[in-house]
Amino acid sequence: MSNFDVIESLFSELAIAAGSELSESERAEIQSFIDVGEYGVALETAVDIYAEEKKIPSAEVVTLIEKLALEMSMEPESVLRRFAA
Repeated sequence: MSNFDVIESLFSELAIAAGSELSESERAEIQSFIDVGEYGVALETAVDIYAEEKKIPSAEVVTLIEKLALEMSMEPESVLRRFAA
């Protein structure tokens, strides 16, 4: 499985896990970036939605975001820190 396949699989899991936490339009916004291969922007958008809307992510969502950050060679701590901002 290529790196891109792993990332897309993790985003699919994230969409399912966040299904009840995000609105349809929020999920569509994230998906629009995934569709064009802008994975970093998609992840930042997901985290920003949670932070700006003061939504509480489930433990599964946090774990998936951490896995995505690692898979994309991002610092998970800096991504997850935005939840507390």
